[in-house]
Order: sequence, then structure tokens, then C-alpha cells
Amino acid sequence: MNTLPAQAMHEDICLAVHGLLELPAISPMSTKLLGVIGDDSVSIHQLADIIRQDASLDARIIGLANSAYFGQREPIISVEDAIFKALGLRLTQNLALSIALSGPFGSHTQCAAFDVRGFWLKAVLTANLMQSFCMLLPEEHRINRDTAYLAGLLYEFGLLPLIYLFPEQMNMFFASSKTRHEDLCETLRKELDTDQHEVGAWLATSWRLPPAIIDVIAHHATPDYDGEHVLLVLLVRFCSRWAIQYIESGDWDRLPEGAEPLIEYTGLDQAQILDVLKQQHAKSEALESMSNALAES
Repeated sequence: MNTLPAQAMHEDICLAVHGLLELPAISPMSTKLLGVIGDDSVSIHQLADIIRQDASLDARIIGLANSAYFGQREPIISVEDAIFKALGLRLTQNLALSIALSGPFGSHTQCAAFDVRGFWLKAVLTANLMQSFCMLLPEEHRINRDTAYLAGLLYEFGLLPLIYLFPEQMNMFFASSKTRHEDLCETLRKELDTDQHEVGAWLATSWRLPPAIIDVIAHHATPDYDGEHVLLVLLVRFCSRWAIQYIESGDWDRLPEGAEPLIEYTGLDQAQILDVLKQQHAKSEALESMSNALAES
């Protein structure tokens, strides 16, 4: 049993969090995946060769391709087939990178209150909805669909290293904060002097993720953010809040809290938005099968 005074324990935790940039190092395979993000010259075989360097990643990409979301009639048995027949090059890049980056933090056995399936379901719902909105945005506000999808997958990435470092403390935080995002952030700030946004941004910067992704991780919960990637941040905020609302209540036809800034910025009307949300609702079971495949260790 830990007998350290509460203040000393708090200081130890803060020191460990603020030293996080030193651990863990990004894997060589993740570096290679980062190197081909957005590279139009990379081939299916080149990407498959990178993925095959990790047998677990290879299996998970094949598993994703076989999930109900992609509706394959014949089983996918190779990563090349997964890319060519189901996922496509860009989606494979984004999914493989997300899996590889989360890999060092994959054990949640000491943090039973963390819902790993719920974590990936929120990520998949957010990412998929963001891609749908990218097709709807007016020309002057267009953003790259692949960047938007990756941002949706990684926006809450900072939770994973915190769970890895402090499984017992995070278990208590999850149990006490229930599902409310704001409550968890407030608890983390109070107890650890940081939160998942700051920790995720530290790691993303250290690992040299694209600047747009770093800004999303750092600022999607910051209401007054007005930086270079403001539209991407607004979109992640809207889509992630809708995903949480949908998981908790099943309400697909209600705009999430704080939707006004995105509507004002883009000029989208409520009917357009509701049409996209209805399409997302229709795909929910298939998207859940995809998130389950991502959650598997």
C-alpha cells in the first residue's frame, strides 16, 4: 500500500507526466508510416511491405478489412488484398499509423474502468463523420479528407500514455468521472497538472506528426482556438461531441452542444448537417464492427 503523503504523490505524478517526452520512442515502423502519409508515389506493395514488418499490425489490418463495415464476400487473407479490395491506400495508412502509435500503450489490464472499445468507437465515429463532412463543405472551406480522418482517429490519443503511466490513478478517474469528457479533463488537470490534450500534443510533436494533427489533439477542447487549423479543430469538436452523444443516448438527429461555431464558420444549414448525421446513424452497426477490430489487442 502506498504511504506517501498526497502532496508527494501528486508531485511524483506531475514529474513523470512532464518527463513523458522521453518515453516511449516512436518505433521504426511508425516512422516509416509517417514518412508515407500524403505521399502520392507510394504503392500498395510498398505500404504492405512496411505493415508486414509487424505481424500484429499485419493481422489487425487484415481483420479490419474483414469487418462488416467493408462487406467483403470472400475472406481477405493478405495485407495487399486488404488494401486493394477493401481499405484503399489512404485509409490503410491512417489506420495502420493509429494502431502503430497506440501499440506501446496497448495494455489496459490494470485500468478496468477504461472502455477500450468505447475509446475506438468514438474515434471511428468521429473520423468517419469528419470524412463525410469534408465532402459537404463549400469550396472555400475544403480540407483534406485523409487528414480529417486521421485527426478523428487520434484526437484523444493522449489518454493512452496516461493510462500506461498511471493505470491505478486513471482507473479511479474514469470510474469517478463516468462518461463526461469535461469532468475527466478537470480531474486530470487537478490531480496530474495536465490532461490528455497536452500529453497527446507533447507526444505528437516529439514524434513529428503533421502540424494539423498536433493542433487538433492540443486544441479540440479549446473554445477560443483561432489558429491555422481552426476549421479542422471545429470539425473534430463537433463530430466528437456528436459521437459521445450518440453512444450515450442513441440520439442521431440532435445537434451536439456547441455546434454553432462550426455552422457559423462554414455556412452549413441544419438540414444538410442532419442528412449527414442520418447517414452516419445508418452505418453505425458496421462502424462498431470496425471499432471492435481496432480495439482487439
